[in-house]
Amino acid sequence: MNQNNKAELSAINSALNEKEYREKKIELSSYPQAIFVQTDAPCNHDCIFCSRPEAYAHFDLDKFREDFEELLTPVFERVSRINLTGSGELLFLPEAKRNLSYFNSFSHAEKMFATNGSSLTPKMTDHILESGNRYLIHVSLHAVSEGVHEIMAKAKTHQVVMENLRYANSVRPDNGPLKINLIFVATTENIRELPEFVRLASELGADGVVAYYNYVYRMDQKRISCYFAQEETDEMIRSAKEAGEELGIDVALPPVFNSEHGKDTSLCNEAWSQVMVNSHGDIISCDVAGDSNESLKGKKSFMDVWNGKYYRKLRENLVNKKFDCASFCWRANPNVAKKLRSHIITRGRSPEEIEEFLKE
Repeated sequence: MNQNNKAELSAINSALNEKEYREKKIELSSYPQAIFVQTDAPCNHDCIFCSRPEAYAHFDLDKFREDFEELLTPVFERVSRINLTGSGELLFLPEAKRNLSYFNSFSHAEKMFATNGSSLTPKMTDHILESGNRYLIHVSLHAVSEGVHEIMAKAKTHQVVMENLRYANSVRPDNGPLKINLIFVATTENIRELPEFVRLASELGADGVVAYYNYVYRMDQKRISCYFAQEETDEMIRSAKEAGEELGIDVALPPVFNSEHGKDTSLCNEAWSQVMVNSHGDIISCDVAGDSNESLKGKKSFMDVWNGKYYRKLRENLVNKKFDCASFCWRANPNVAKKLRSHIITRGRSPEEIEEFLKE
């Protein structure tokens, strides 16, 4: 199938997917609009908010293709975005360029990945630009000053990251296929730098800033949550918003704590629009939705999963408000940011463990 046909197929699929979401369909004819592929890799940072385990296998493209290419090719041909996610720096994988080239073969889809910036070398930036593919790169910087960056990343890479960022922003064409956002995971350790972070992004020529609260995966991450510094956090978020408006840069910020937001009663679309898959074939809809116990392994087609028991039940519960993610997801309902539960990732935890995490 040529790229023009794939682009047309993707557009048709997106329109159908959005229609089925509006109609609250439980079983879908459309494919997801986005697929997240977990591409775990080595990492030279040890960020204080990181979710990765002590030991994990690195992404192996040949193994991934052997196990799942037949099942996932119809998905790759129809999605509008391929998100390469996971633990570590995918650009540090020995075959990073080969991996990108594989996903670049689906050139109709935008590629998105996050990097701490140290692996986004000038040569790698040039390689990405030369591919001609559309890319959205999220550079996880989290700080303005070198000292706070070292606290957040537990690494002395601030200067090289800044050099890489300046190069990337200097060589990519205006309104070109490469977009760069700076990412700020807000914790009690860095929240005071958020307004200046917006100014830094503007100075560097970034396309925008995306800030969000850290999720708590381990008990030692609990006390760095901005949940425990609500007044100061609200002040910094409001100042960052003002800076963004002043500078004319796109800024996506988490909700403030001590304010009533108009409750978002819209149905979260992620159970309809996206799928997340790891290198073992395990499937989830999103981090907040919890465990699925669903896998691509042993399936005859992707639709066996997409319209399988997990996804049908999730959509049905969302439509009938039996499982209302908005009761503990601040992305769906900003008002629940003031609940500690909305800052804790409970996937894979027993009720007893969750109770321990929720003790204040």
